[in-house]
Order: sequence, then C-alpha cells, then structure tokens
Amino acid sequence: MPGAPGISRRRMLAGAAALTALGAAAWACGSPMPPQPDDLEAQLDLARRDSQLARAAATAAGAFYAPLLNVVADERADHAKALSAEIARAAGATTTASSPPVPATPAAASPPAQTDVMAALRESADSAAKLAANLSGYRAGLLGSIAASCTASATVPLALKEPAQ
Repeated sequence: MPGAPGISRRRMLAGAAALTALGAAAWACGSPMPPQPDDLEAQLDLARRDSQLARAAATAAGAFYAPLLNVVADERADHAKALSAEIARAAGATTTASSPPVPATPAAASPPAQTDVMAALRESADSAAKLAANLSGYRAGLLGSIAASCTASATVPLALKEPAQ
C-alpha cells in the first residue's frame, strides 16, 4: 500500500490469506451440525401408534377379536422396544433405553374397529418394507421382520371371520 511504511503488498496479502484460513477453520470447528433424525424414528412412531390403536380396538371388540387385537398390541409394543433400542445403540447411548409411555389420545367418538387396525398395520408394513430396501445389515433385517409381522397380523388373525354363534 503506498504511504504505509513497513507494510509491503506481499505481507498484506499473506496476512489476509492467514485470516481467511483461520476464519474458515474456526467456522468448521466452532459450530457442530445438529444431529440428523434417525431413519427409524418414524417407524418407532408407527409402532407406538399401532399398539395404542389395537389396544383401544380390543377394549371395544367382542370376545372373538379382543384377544387377537391384544396380541397385535403386544407385538407392536415389542417392535417399539426393539426400534428404540436400535436408535439408542446407533446414537451411542451407553444405557438401554426403555420405550417411553405412549401419550393418551383424547377419546374418539367411537372406538377403532379391527379394520382400522388392519389398515394401520398395512401402512406400517409398507413403510417398513420401503425403508428396509434402502438399508443393510441389522436394520434392514429388523425392518423386514417388522414388515412381515405387520402383514401377517393384518392378513391372518384380524382378517378371520367371527364364527356364527
């Protein structure tokens, strides 16, 4: 710069380059990226929803469907526990996470029917199967198993016709 004693143009450019590099390093190290949501979170939400839906339908179902719906509710609760454990493992949690209780939803005008549970299970099966196709290893196997379980529950026990009395 003309008129500035002791500072050469070369020195000025070197200083600017050093400040730029220092700023870039501070930016890269100073602000960590927020953690991305786990792909399994949506599956966990579906498992909890299905369990709650099946349990609500069981309370309103007759003697034939109530035990079948309770089994579905228990299976989906087990799926939620397995998904929660895998999410915690992947996040590096040192303790095993237990599944938090499913929040109570306001009472509907009428309780869900087994056909509502069947539709929810089909949706969950499709979602798990699509995600499993994009994953590998344990996670793909877990989701494949969940998809198969949901499909089996929707097409075998819940599709049975109640025997005539």
